[in-house]
Amino acid sequence: MLIKVKIRPQEALPFPGICVCCAHPAAERMDVRRRMGRVTRMVEAPLCVDCHRELHRHSAPEKRLQTIGRLATGGALLLTLAVALLLTPARMTFGLRVLLALLAGLIVAEGVVLWFRRLVQNAASPERKAIREAVAISHFSWRATTFDFANETFAARFQQLNQPYLMDPKT
Repeated sequence: MLIKVKIRPQEALPFPGICVCCAHPAAERMDVRRRMGRVTRMVEAPLCVDCHRELHRHSAPEKRLQTIGRLATGGALLLTLAVALLLTPARMTFGLRVLLALLAGLIVAEGVVLWFRRLVQNAASPERKAIREAVAISHFSWRATTFDFANETFAARFQQLNQPYLMDPKT
């Protein structure tokens, strides 16, 4: 359910005291972020203790992929560093060659990190995915933010709480 509220960056937005996923009483928080270009909007959505625990529980495939990802990142960094050192011209100073090789290695390592991060997210349990997808920022601007809530009870309470700030989600 899409809900658009008039809120500027750095302004506080009230959330109901119930879990965004299951509508039980909330005691914890979950960061919800959306990045558009160089700007990131972040809010803290409420979670119950059980959903918070499930959100931070990693399955065996996730742990395995995290370990493999760390090893692959280190290996890619070292391999790229070695290959770049061999391929840079010998007439360059050694310090410059190392700097260029290190830069190339860091770029490749960042690509490996991003790839494994996506693999780990895809390996998450269905419960964990449902909690992460319970709320999303679908769009934001300098004056408004549009939220997409999966739980109808939470969405109705959020609308009631933010009645004066509601806007038409289609505008």
